[in-house]
Amino acid sequence: MSKSLSPPPAKRPSGPASDPLIAGAVAEVDPAQIAITRRLTPAQRFTQMLSMIEFAENVAARQLRRKHPDLDHAEALRKVRTFHVKF
Repeated sequence: MSKSLSPPPAKRPSGPASDPLIAGAVAEVDPAQIAITRRLTPAQRFTQMLSMIEFAENVAARQLRRKHPDLDHAEALRKVRTFHVKF
């Protein structure tokens, strides 16, 4: 007796047209900024990425400190970096 294998379920199409949030984000992309980014070396892109991560961590730590004024900045960053925060 052989089992009939059914095809895998159809995947939801992905791309800007399939998700309104992604479509909105793509609409806000500045072509001039993309052109600048394309000219960066891999090392420069990596440095830019680290800068964005640091910025996001600091924003999250500041928000956490507003909710918990007893935390110092280092402790707030530790909590953010180790995902001990629910947003």
